[in-house]
Amino acid sequence: ATETVAPVTGPVLTISKALSPTEVAANGQVTYTFVIQNSGNTVASAADSLVVTDVFSPILRDLTVTLDGTALTAGTDYTYDGATFRTLTPLLIPAATYTRNATTGEVTITPGTATLVVTGTV
Repeated sequence: ATETVAPVTGPVLTISKALSPTEVAANGQVTYTFVIQNSGNTVASAADSLVVTDVFSPILRDLTVTLDGTALTAGTDYTYDGATFRTLTPLLIPAATYTRNATTGEVTITPGTATLVVTGTV
């Protein structure tokens, strides 16, 4: 038996946030890691205007920010006003890849990912 299924088109995004370390002394560094995954069948492109906004508490200073290992520039690529962080450049998240097992027909989805890392001093 066969069946035709019409796929949902477009990006399907999820985001997770991790903090390391979970306890930090004054003048210590803390890192927020955001992993954005796209399980959809198209790239999340500039046209989708995807940005990350978060409020950091405690307030951070001396930020370093990378996207997939590439340094981002304050004022051009992101803003931070002492509380709210926001990316300015729309993020591009690759589409998922789909692999079908020829024997079982099972489809494995591997999401496209982008990793945003923000490190600052408390």
